[in-house]
Amino acid sequence: MTYAQVKDFFKDKKDEVCTITDKLVEGGYRQKRGGYIRIAKELNIESPTQWWHIMNHCYDKEMRGIAHKTYRYTPCGELVFWMAEVSKAVDKEELVKLKDKIIQSQEVDKRRKWNKEIKEVCWTRICEKIDRHINCSQYIDDLRVK
Repeated sequence: MTYAQVKDFFKDKKDEVCTITDKLVEGGYRQKRGGYIRIAKELNIESPTQWWHIMNHCYDKEMRGIAHKTYRYTPCGELVFWMAEVSKAVDKEELVKLKDKIIQSQEVDKRRKWNKEIKEVCWTRICEKIDRHINCSQYIDDLRVK
């Protein structure tokens, strides 16, 4: 999947409610500085959403002329978690268990540890969900042409 395909997949998900991700972030698991937080502050965006995060990331790639390169991975755990929830790539029950494990661990600030676990649980399934969407969209387009 490419940056352009990821952007296309998530572009209409701006207003979808993601209560599990919200609880994860409210529980203290969030990026506190740098990366998308720094960019948002530079743009006077006080509370950037994960939707804004993914759209901004993909838009940056588009502006740099690499939107059609492979989107390999997002290192930000709360973004991957949101992507899994909003796409329904991972069951809610499994996301709730993961969220609870992170928040109740007394190690909520160990971002590398939790980013790795979130990636292990969610990333492949997100990719599969987007790939299915891409393949279905291409199939529908092919039917329209015939």
